[in-house]
Amino acid sequence: MSGSGASGWSSSRDDQFLDDLLEGPRELAAVLQAQRAAIRDIPLGALSRPTWRFVGLGSSRFAALEAAERLRAGGRDAVSEVASASLHSPGGRDTLLVAISASGRTPEVLNAVERHRGVSFVLGLTAHADSPLARLSDAVVPLSAAVLESGGVASLTYRATVAALTALVAEGELDDVRDALAQAVPALSELIDGRDAWVGPAADVLDGARYVHILGDASHFGACEQASLMFREGPRIPAQAFDTGDWLHIGLYTVLPGDPVVLYTGADGDPDALRTIRARGGRAVVVGRPAVGGSTPADGEVWIPLPQTAVASRLVRSVVESAVAELIAAELWQRAGATVVGEDSPLR
Repeated sequence: MSGSGASGWSSSRDDQFLDDLLEGPRELAAVLQAQRAAIRDIPLGALSRPTWRFVGLGSSRFAALEAAERLRAGGRDAVSEVASASLHSPGGRDTLLVAISASGRTPEVLNAVERHRGVSFVLGLTAHADSPLARLSDAVVPLSAAVLESGGVASLTYRATVAALTALVAEGELDDVRDALAQAVPALSELIDGRDAWVGPAADVLDGARYVHILGDASHFGACEQASLMFREGPRIPAQAFDTGDWLHIGLYTVLPGDPVVLYTGADGDPDALRTIRARGGRAVVVGRPAVGGSTPADGEVWIPLPQTAVASRLVRSVVESAVAELIAAELWQRAGATVVGEDSPLR
């Protein structure tokens, strides 16, 4: 999932991106069904291996961050690795390699697969069943079902990757996870249908921003990384993701008066972060619960509530919350229109 084409954005890509996002609930419902069937066919014992390595680039790697966190919290050895790194983990009989590439053609991911083939169990996640990744893998889980992305931005496939990895790392909680994933479909529909209440005000805060800080708890950091990518890739706004607590030590220094900060709630440091943003003259776009530490919105701030099912279930939230930044980015991209130009990455 890392870029496609080399001639820059066309003036219609913003519309295609928005069309992809609006197809989100239908595609999520279809891909969940396809993924359930594929996961049932994975050979017995493959998912019980003690060592998991996720490899991907861009959104593919972001999607694996929370899965790796959940496995480590359960005592597994799990890491989401940058596929292009010059140093990499070795394969082994106890290792499951989860190789992620929407196109199934990302060279760095295929190189990782070649290193692990015949040694580790290789599980490929791709949107293309006829791709090199699918052919080289011991088993495959699909990242598309009813709709292929037309806008060239990893949005539908990012969400499908998060959903697939959520199910794969479920272990003994599989029934509960399947129920949560099913609830993600109406939650996503609710979020999209209610966007008129918050997309415009949030876009007003970010429009023309010098630099955007994206804050969230490290345990679901993929959504923050995906959000920062959406602002860079579509409307071409400089953005960077931070763990909320870490930002209070290293990131706050570059927040100047008027700068926007997007805060995904759920970290212990949320109240301190919000006070710091206000003290430095920043403007907050808060995503999640309707209050942080008992605070109420200040003038110029935007608070975006997630559907109640996403607030109540971390698993539902992990699948749904990426749509917030995607929809804001689509609005900003449409405002910029044909003035947004630049080279795409060579391969998704």
